[in-house]
Amino acid sequence: MQPSFHFESGISAGTLGAVIVGAGPAGLGPLMAARGQGTLTALMDGGLAVLDHSPQIGPGELGRYAIRSDSFADSFLAPAALEGLPSLAPLLRHGAGQQLEQQRGGPVPLSTVADFMADVGRHLRTWLDQHDYDPFICGATALHAHRQSDGAWLTTYRNADGGTSGIRSRHVVLATGAAQSRAALEHATVAGLPLLPRFGDKTVLSGELLAHGGKALLAQRLQGKRAPRVVVVGGSHSAMSSALVCLQHWDAEEQRQGRVTILHRRPFRITYATPEIARAEGYHDFTPDDICPRSGRVFPLAGMRSDSRHLLRRYWSLGDAPPEPRLQLLSLDQHAQQAADLLEEADLIVAALGYRPRALPLYERDGQGIALQSERAGAALVDDRSRVLDGAGQPVRGVYALGLSAGYPMAGVHGEPSFRGEANGLSLWHGAIGADIVNQILAHQPHREDERIKV
Repeated sequence: MQPSFHFESGISAGTLGAVIVGAGPAGLGPLMAARGQGTLTALMDGGLAVLDHSPQIGPGELGRYAIRSDSFADSFLAPAALEGLPSLAPLLRHGAGQQLEQQRGGPVPLSTVADFMADVGRHLRTWLDQHDYDPFICGATALHAHRQSDGAWLTTYRNADGGTSGIRSRHVVLATGAAQSRAALEHATVAGLPLLPRFGDKTVLSGELLAHGGKALLAQRLQGKRAPRVVVVGGSHSAMSSALVCLQHWDAEEQRQGRVTILHRRPFRITYATPEIARAEGYHDFTPDDICPRSGRVFPLAGMRSDSRHLLRRYWSLGDAPPEPRLQLLSLDQHAQQAADLLEEADLIVAALGYRPRALPLYERDGQGIALQSERAGAALVDDRSRVLDGAGQPVRGVYALGLSAGYPMAGVHGEPSFRGEANGLSLWHGAIGADIVNQILAHQPHREDERIKV
């Protein structure tokens, strides 16, 4: 069932409470958070539409990656395990949910998480349909959102048949994901050298390497190299995962002469359950400010987790981890010339310089485009209420965002006091972050009237 839309002027009639752009893991966040706090029907009664270009609800782009998660299975299960309507408990007893249950306490393939999110999406949609709600409009590509004279937003999208439609709403929630771009590498200078176009013929994005087909790409690029030299640029989980893909590929090919170097600026950290366990393994590079006052964990946010954590333990010979001599970490601040030489000599360069949010184009009443803070390199898309920020750093009224690389600030909120980065994670999108967005929407709840305008 699709929502019924008709035209009525005025923000209090014929206008939805919210439009969510994107129905992947982040896009499901407000619905899952509302479910968990018992406000899902209130959210629906205010009028809700969820747009997505895919015919499938839930998995987003998770399924394209061939790596394991940097979070444990528990974090993906926690929101679904909460009591609420609809009950998601049946999903934990079979299929992908059962697989996640069986792998609690450890990382899981992202393909399994994608399957579970697809199951959650189907279950949620079925329940909503049974209660005369169906907010999902699949096969719809959002094009832009214009602020109207009364303060509402008109979100225009392309239908599956190629036509265009528009939906008026008080609020717009962007769950449009994030992307890497080769074009951005033209402005990336590493050790004084521009990655593009100088190294264009031997540079790939980390997302290409971590996707299904990544190892085939690696084999093709390094064909005929007896002692391949790979340089990964970046300091994130993606950088460490890229190095791990290389090492695993060489193990499978019985290639022992390969070497991978990670060039980074910020020092790598590693998370531990307690300071005592960290010290017992020989890890001492932390201070009291690096310990979460609530959980007692060392670097719960800044530290590498999952397979990346294990690789770091091997590199640093911590605990009983076997050494990994084929890996090298090199600080760009301390070894710029050596890093430049490595880039010149590399057979392959992997750019793991992060993702940037895909923000929907926004326009003012007069048609003037709204510049966003995130258009500046490294700047966040949102503030600590998930409100989208304009170029002056001020909230764009009625527009929110969540998801990968939205830039939600975590300093002083969770984790270690020293942390200054952003928050990402399904448990946050389906929990505290999603709930805060829902509560802001519900605070300005309109009557339940739907509207679609042909444009």
